Amino acid sequence: MTQISTTSPCSSTSGDPRLIALDWGTTSARAYLLDDTGRILRTGPAGRGILTVTERATSAEDHCAAFEEEFERMCGSWLDEHPEMPVLASGMVGSNQGWVDVPYQRLPKNLTSLADALVEVPSQRGRVHIVPGLLDDGELPQVMRGEETQILGILERTAAVDGGDGPTERVIVLPGTHTKWVRVQGVDVVDFLTSMTGEIYGLLTQHSILAHLASQPEAPDLGAFDRGVQTSLETGPEGGILASLFTARTLPLTGRMPAEQVNDYISGLMIGAEVASCVASWLSTGFDTPSAQVLLCGEPELCRRYQRTLQQFDVDALVVAGDVVTHGLWRIALSAGLLEHQLKGKA
Repeated sequence: MTQISTTSPCSSTSGDPRLIALDWGTTSARAYLLDDTGRILRTGPAGRGILTVTERATSAEDHCAAFEEEFERMCGSWLDEHPEMPVLASGMVGSNQGWVDVPYQRLPKNLTSLADALVEVPSQRGRVHIVPGLLDDGELPQVMRGEETQILGILERTAAVDGGDGPTERVIVLPGTHTKWVRVQGVDVVDFLTSMTGEIYGLLTQHSILAHLASQPEAPDLGAFDRGVQTSLETGPEGGILASLFTARTLPLTGRMPAEQVNDYISGLMIGAEVASCVASWLSTGFDTPSAQVLLCGEPELCRRYQRTLQQFDVDALVVAGDVVTHGLWRIALSAGLLEHQLKGKA
């Protein structure tokens, strides 16, 4: 799998702690203690996502108290040692179901200017700064929270690799439950869309009739995945993906596909349909620069599947490996001046 990989972020064995960085999403939260170069000194205990944090809250006071408690559990020991440590968070923690509802920033948006739109949340430990999400306020609106910080981190990492001489136009794909396709010019996000491929895949393979003839494979079957991609691409407009999906029932029903291949076949059908649509609308038109580059960032196995599918369209995508969110949070913290006091003694 062709990928971009650097030595950072990684665990640092030296350096002084300068920033607490929080990646706080819907189902999980991660806390990092970063040193004076932005590297990870320590990782906090796994935190609960916003939905779990507030599941028992019955009032606004309970809601805030629940986030205070979870924040303390993840970061309290670090703040005992460093009470003045700045804290920066991104993700669904800034949604209308999060700690505080942080207004979206409209497109086009220069990602480095997110530092000017941080919202401060008072806590018993001091102020927590939260990064806003992005809004494409078209006829069919698109939103993101957390991915904007990942994208900035990806751009930081690729700039470090290519020395600033890489393409100015990129399509960044973030595969996951709700996959994002993001068009970037320099450090400006100019367009994006969301595909619910991952969530629908989960529903189909767990709760639909297609799951009845499937069994869990011992290991990923990329042959079955490729078969799904090809079936999706060859089916054409007649019925589209909704018609293709029913073959995940008829093939094992007629003995033409082993039960353990069904889930990977469905994965291929869905990712194939998604990629075909996005290549047609995002990569066949709208990019005038020959050097435009496609970058993938996410869970490695899932990135590999998107990479294989893009190759069917002669699109070479690079995978950006590693935890990019800390790069993005560090850059935003620097731009916002949160680290001026912390780094003053080192200058």
